[in-house]
Amino acid sequence: MIEEKTTEQINDDVPEKRRLIAWIKENRMQLLLLGVSAGTLIMTVLGIKNKDAIIALWNSLKRDMKKGILYSEKWFENAGLDELEKAREIVRLDYVNPDFDTDYRNQCRNLLSRFDNAIGKLKGEGKEVGYPIRSSHGWYLSSDG
Repeated sequence: MIEEKTTEQINDDVPEKRRLIAWIKENRMQLLLLGVSAGTLIMTVLGIKNKDAIIALWNSLKRDMKKGILYSEKWFENAGLDELEKAREIVRLDYVNPDFDTDYRNQCRNLLSRFDNAIGKLKGEGKEVGYPIRSSHGWYLSSDG
């Protein structure tokens, strides 16, 4: 008796499932368009609601693309002297801090040499490259320097 009721329920459910699957197959294009339209509508509403945050993010990305990521080669080329000196001081403080591990401090030391090269290029722009000449460096040098 129980088995008969279970088989009847299964037999009743199977045609309904087949009809549902057939209906979905027939109307899949409309369902797809409905899903895409709903997603587009939600994204539009969220975009309008968070317009200021999206604009700020976009401007930040443009600035980072123009200037480069912090401590990258592009950043060293585009950074100003003040910015380089401030960033170098932060790295120097990390380098001399004994609480940090040795690997990180070695990375800081390598980064300090990159800072020194970049700062030296900026400070030496427009100056004639030469060596200091003083008579104290040798008897054969003139003392006009």
